[in-house]
Parts: sequence; C-alpha cells; structure tokens
Amino acid sequence: MGWLSRLFRRADPLAPPRLPSPDELVLLVRPQGEAEAVLFRDMLVAEGINSLVKNRDAASVNAGGMGPPWAYELWVLRRDLARARVVLGIGSEG
Repeated sequence: MGWLSRLFRRADPLAPPRLPSPDELVLLVRPQGEAEAVLFRDMLVAEGINSLVKNRDAASVNAGGMGPPWAYELWVLRRDLARARVVLGIGSEG
C-alpha cells in the first residue's frame, strides 16, 4: 500500500473513536462586546489560564476599530475549559 492510499484510506469502522485533543481551542463564551471580552480574558490570565479573544466582524477588524457587541468570542484550550467556566461563573451551557 502506497503512502497516498494510506493517507486517504478510511478509518477502521471497528476502531474506538478518538478522544478530543486537550490542546484544541474551544469556545468558552460570547461576551457582549470588546470591554467584557477583555475583562473576561484578564480574569482568566489572573488564574493562569491563557485565552484568545476573537472578533468575527471582518469590517471592524480591517478598519482597526471596535466590533459590534455580537462579534466577540472567547476561546480557551479544552484542558482549561472547566476551570475557565468556574473562574467566570458560567455553567456548561456557556
């Protein structure tokens, strides 16, 4: 079997499912604007949890300004998700 066919072969249907990577980024919360996103990020940093604030509004990103309140997301590593929820006082539903 060549390397190309190994690359595109289907996974064994009898193999157990793979667990998600602890280093995968997962969505923690959608804050209501940039100020809340930065506040949440600072709270997490104080507890030793790295996070990423994303602005999903391309127009405001390109213009260099603040985005609309709906545009912000706060992402953390999967391994830090449970601790981050406790720090921000949010339930598992986000």
